Amino acid sequence: MPVRVLLAEDQAAFAEGLMILLGRDPRIEVVGTARDGEEVVELAHVSRADVVLMDLSLPRVDGLEATRRLRASDQDVRVVILSASTADEAEEAARAAGAAAFVTKRGGAYDEIVGAILDVAPERAIGP
Repeated sequence: MPVRVLLAEDQAAFAEGLMILLGRDPRIEVVGTARDGEEVVELAHVSRADVVLMDLSLPRVDGLEATRRLRASDQDVRVVILSASTADEAEEAARAAGAAAFVTKRGGAYDEIVGAILDVAPERAIGP
């Protein structure tokens, strides 16, 4: 059973690229995309996502606040924060908000993103 991933990214070209790359991995099923923090909180429950791959800098509600809201309303969903920032403070803030993992948006990060998704996925999503 593939890991159900909801992608929260406001940069359309980056989101499309991630959807294509993630869609090629049989262990992952992209179940939706959100363009802002409000939308991701709504879609996470409707899509029954196992993991939300969340951009740190989203419009309306940023990735940190959206993570807090998700974790408060659904303890099962896991959040992987995706950030352009490599600062330790960004990772610390993401973890304090309830993110299970933090990955930077740098060239060649695809393997790290997939690894983070699979590492934090609930056991029921990846099977025995």
